[in-house]
Amino acid sequence: MSEVCESIRHPLTTAKEAVTVRVASGRGGFAEILRHARQDLVDALEKDQDPDSPEVREALSQLHDHVDRVMADHVNRQRRWPSRTDGERLTRAFRALDESGVIAREDFTCCDGCARGALNGELAARNSDPGGQAARGYAFYHAQDSAHAAAGSPLTIRFEATHPLRRAAVGEETAEALRAHGLTVDWDGDPDRGLRVPMDWSRRRFGRQAAFPGPASDGEPMVRVSFNDPGPYGVPEWITRYEGRVSVRELSRMVLPWLPRLFTATLSSDRGQSITLERDFDLLRVDHGPALSRERVEEPLSRWAVGAVWPREEARSSHTGLLEVNYADTAEEGMGFMDYAEPLETAAARQLVYQLTPAKGTFAVFTAANGEVVQMMWESGPLLWMESPSPAEGVSRGRHVTLPEAEEMVRVLAEEGRVALADLGELRTTSW
Repeated sequence: MSEVCESIRHPLTTAKEAVTVRVASGRGGFAEILRHARQDLVDALEKDQDPDSPEVREALSQLHDHVDRVMADHVNRQRRWPSRTDGERLTRAFRALDESGVIAREDFTCCDGCARGALNGELAARNSDPGGQAARGYAFYHAQDSAHAAAGSPLTIRFEATHPLRRAAVGEETAEALRAHGLTVDWDGDPDRGLRVPMDWSRRRFGRQAAFPGPASDGEPMVRVSFNDPGPYGVPEWITRYEGRVSVRELSRMVLPWLPRLFTATLSSDRGQSITLERDFDLLRVDHGPALSRERVEEPLSRWAVGAVWPREEARSSHTGLLEVNYADTAEEGMGFMDYAEPLETAAARQLVYQLTPAKGTFAVFTAANGEVVQMMWESGPLLWMESPSPAEGVSRGRHVTLPEAEEMVRVLAEEGRVALADLGELRTTSW
């Protein structure tokens, strides 16, 4: 690939550095990270530079392969990581702070000023709500702190209290929560100084967020693809990116294993043949052939695209260790939303329980292959409500749970296919 000119070198370097941070943070998939990277490059251009110039287009084209390489390296390295990473410990410590009355936000806005402005508003709203638990203060780190941590520096965690005299107490409570979760904290008790946490910044990636297309090869099989839009939500960008004529490699690695519920993909080969696929948990149902394994679909699709026959035997699966999940995070700078249910492995679903912000209205719905459902929602407090709906009866049965209890309920649903809420004690029945 050709070298970019000197005038584009700095914007390209800036965009690549941001890719490293985003990949290490564990948030977003390939399509989202690439979109952010391209925007970062354009934003870093000088005012007199033309975004449509050949030099800029060449730099933009290089970002695709760069994101691919960084994600591949990340996924390879995480195979050697311990069972619980520093990043996971940090998230759990922040959730413990949330539940104890200190608002805790990760990777929150761009800088200190923006973060404090937003959190001061959230703190005031929380403490004016008569139905919620009063918050004593907040703790956070912002995007610039994340970038420094990803580069190897200690993570700076900042804090504030509802009253100036309580600032040191909130700082000490934050430090205790971090230490209780196995992290080291450097802080001398000065309320005007942030906590410094030396840590390995990288976060695990699972499923679609760990997927990368890999390098292209000459003469690889191509197909034309269209997806249905079951409505009422918009089609996610990680799907629309692969509409039209695409390689079987990209389609098989980036879309089909996570095709959302209710979606179908229609593929047309250069030989004039067409098939329609629909995901059934970890199988892909094919209208003219036996079911395929969703994670081993590239080879049979490549063979079909060049005229070979389908495998004769239908793929089989127990469906254990996999859940259909959709969610909405109502907090500013939160996880966002997943409107159409996508498959998550047990580890990813358990991690999501902690990643979702404990803001009023944030929810997640977990569905097993046998149709059993567990759903969680954060209420004022913050209190975590978890229930299982019974459509036939028009009721839900649930209770308030702790985060570890919620995590265990999700694990049991994924691995045993049963709702275990009653194991925690008496349930409350709510009519619809």
